[in-house]
Amino acid sequence: MVFVSTCRSFWDCGSVALDDISLNLGDCDLTAGFLSSSFSGHCDFESGICGYTQDKRRDSADWQRRRGSTPTSYTGPRGDHTTGLGEEPSIQITSYCISCCTSIPQTASSLRSPGYYMYIEASPMLPGQSARLLSRPVRGTRGPQCLRFYYHMYGSRTGELRVLADKDGEEELLWQRSGEQSIAWLRAHVGYQSQRQHQARVK
Repeated sequence: MVFVSTCRSFWDCGSVALDDISLNLGDCDLTAGFLSSSFSGHCDFESGICGYTQDKRRDSADWQRRRGSTPTSYTGPRGDHTTGLGEEPSIQITSYCISCCTSIPQTASSLRSPGYYMYIEASPMLPGQSARLLSRPVRGTRGPQCLRFYYHMYGSRTGELRVLADKDGEEELLWQRSGEQSIAWLRAHVGYQSQRQHQARVK
């Protein structure tokens, strides 16, 4: 699979984010909520990028693993989808040690940290340029397959996000969105079928 973020024009070239990607055998409607059947793994980017790679031959920028809010104001998410945590102001919490009769100050941020997601800042890119994120090769199957992921496209200059299946150099468009979609994370599920080994590409 290939996830591709594209700068469409000088006015449509903003940020795009991805999180919680999973690929399952079976129909999307029948496998809803069942991650145990995932044969290509579920990736929330908390421990790394799960074998996803940058397309160094064909892209103009790189997807970045990020936590917290994005660097540009009024664009992108405030935090990841998995934990739902962004860089919120710290809240002072005081706990008491009964045996030593002293208080131990802590902050909420020390109790739980923001999670990670994949992000592309497309504003430095030129129109027509793109950033491509590739999955590991996925074996073919005769039955249906279901790709699920969460995406974030917020900002007045947000560009385009596409998902492609790369079958030995032949790319098939599976899903796409353009422009600002929501200030919140949105869920996408894409049903498709391929008997040949392929890669997912986000573009």
